[in-house]
Amino acid sequence: MMPQAAYFVSFYPAVAAEENLPFLVDLSEPKVMSLLQRAAGVVLPPYVPPWRYRAITGLACCWFPRLEVRFNYPGKARQILLFRELGVRHPESLLFQNPLELLEVFSRCGSPWGYPLVLKGDLGGGGSTVYPIYQASDVACYAPGLPHNQPALLQRWVEHGGRDLRVVIYGEVAISYFRVGGGRFYNNVCRGGRIDHNLAPDQQRHGVGAVQAFCRRTGTDLAAFDLMFPDRGAPVFVEINQHFGRKGLGGRRGHEEYFQQAVGIWRERCLAGP
Repeated sequence: MMPQAAYFVSFYPAVAAEENLPFLVDLSEPKVMSLLQRAAGVVLPPYVPPWRYRAITGLACCWFPRLEVRFNYPGKARQILLFRELGVRHPESLLFQNPLELLEVFSRCGSPWGYPLVLKGDLGGGGSTVYPIYQASDVACYAPGLPHNQPALLQRWVEHGGRDLRVVIYGEVAISYFRVGGGRFYNNVCRGGRIDHNLAPDQQRHGVGAVQAFCRRTGTDLAAFDLMFPDRGAPVFVEINQHFGRKGLGGRRGHEEYFQQAVGIWRERCLAGP
């Protein structure tokens, strides 16, 4: 018999709800459809294929996390388009359909900003497709190694002082920390960067506020943002990471705790009404 009181459905084993379903349950079954349509909200796993996300959210009235930005703006090039659309500060960028187009244009026009600048592939984490460019020959060296069927970017150099701010969003919960690279180009933890939760608290508050405002505008519930502070102005949005490391979050356990905390806040909001 269908529950009469407000209830939630969870597809994520780590978060128990009044009704719990296997992630790949047949959504065309009438009982499953009715259960989702009448639920106060639906909890999804942090990582879900876009086709399954659309199928489930097409039946639910409310769900967590909201991942439209992840699926509508995949890759660094489309993120730049989103930053432009919203008018948030970000590195000046030239976008190309693929590395070959980048090489052709660069060979004719060179750098509009001088040197150094930054070359980026569209996908790849941990700085794996990001290269500092100190002279024209560096573009010819690195660009051919980028995936030939994906966009590529050239960006104006941002003086980050050897650090960047990571802000991780779990719904209403935000965790921030600096990644410090010791003056090197790469601040990624996997490349030797260290994590500092206490550094520059004013910049951290400023960065968290900017990211939370961004997430309210875009309906983003789960993502990690990289910001830089080249001056006293607004933080520079560098990148949105949909699949992010957990070392600065307390590992897997910390990640799960933040996620569950965010689900609890979200449930209260759902029950309180619009």
